[in-house]
Amino acid sequence: MKSLPLRWHRSLPLCLSLAGALTLASAGPALAATNLEGLLQNVVDMLTGNTARLLAILAVVVVGILWMFGLFDLRRAAIVVLGIIVVFGAAEIVNLITG
Repeated sequence: MKSLPLRWHRSLPLCLSLAGALTLASAGPALAATNLEGLLQNVVDMLTGNTARLLAILAVVVVGILWMFGLFDLRRAAIVVLGIIVVFGAAEIVNLITG
């Protein structure tokens, strides 16, 4: 089995701890729901609410700065923007499919 590159050894613990902290922080409102539908609605609200909007704004700012300095190519920038469109358009996409 191959070992991870050196840059992964430095950033992986940080990413995992950040993911764990976000999971614990977001579990409180989701666990407070009394039924499955309420739980799922809390998750959807968290993923498409104001927090996600602010994270998307920060992502676009970071991509713009990196692109300005030539550290990010246009293809990756377009993928980030497409991902943001899918996240915030998910409810409409599902409504179009299911009717």
